[in-house]
Amino acid sequence: MTDFSPDPVDIRLPLGGLTFSVRVAILCVRNAQTPDACLLANTEDNLGFWYLPGGALGTGETSESCAAREWAEETGTPPGGMQLVGIVENHFGPPDSRAHEIGFFYRMEALAELPAESFPVLDNVNVRCEWIPLDELESRLVYPLNIDELLRVPAGEIRHWVVWDG
Repeated sequence: MTDFSPDPVDIRLPLGGLTFSVRVAILCVRNAQTPDACLLANTEDNLGFWYLPGGALGTGETSESCAAREWAEETGTPPGGMQLVGIVENHFGPPDSRAHEIGFFYRMEALAELPAESFPVLDNVNVRCEWIPLDELESRLVYPLNIDELLRVPAGEIRHWVVWDG
């Protein structure tokens, strides 16, 4: 990790009545070329939705090093080869707590060391990772809302989206 700041701080700021943040997330797919293909996603009890492993970019940190750090912190395994596939300007949240997030999304093939069943995130006991079959993504609420488009980005390409939720 390249770190130009002695004490990196998450890029998450209250600005003009909303929260602005920069987030990095990993699209980890298991059995990508089979009918059993699954996406790793995080959730919490009674949350009602899923989101991708990852977290806030720190000051002085590159998005790729952040993805590797977050992956290791959450799963306890080293990351596999990652490829940036998308940048999403995400606007979301209820009227009284809107958020504007810039997200960097990296694709990574699943590693053999990951459990096949649901498992806890190592750095947050309230969060668990689950494998969601790709054919169930439309029936589950998984953020960002354009997850299916991110998964379809061809190898070697990077796409940009602006997503408005509400």
